[in-house]
Amino acid sequence: QDALAMLAQLSGRRHSVLSAVCLSGAAGLHSEIVETEVVFATLSRQVCEAYLDSAEPWDKAGAYAIQGLGGAFVRSIRGSYTNVVGLPLCETWQLLSANGIGTALDAAGE
Repeated sequence: QDALAMLAQLSGRRHSVLSAVCLSGAAGLHSEIVETEVVFATLSRQVCEAYLDSAEPWDKAGAYAIQGLGGAFVRSIRGSYTNVVGLPLCETWQLLSANGIGTALDAAGE
């Protein structure tokens, strides 16, 4: 019932997905907050119930997975797609790189 109520709230509306990435080390605490705006299509109760039957939304924040079937409900996004998936990859990589922590991407360029 909670997932159905969440989908009903998102239906036909705009919402924001917020994630925080934090790096703690000898140089102190460094963090980044990433916001992505998502616009949902209008969903009928029948569509919401069919989506719930897929079992996809049960372990998802917001009761949808943009990278799965729930992506069909997304009219548009403004910002980081990977933030909506669960981890803003570009911002995480930039935070690590800015603090001297090498990644496989940095090593590939050497």
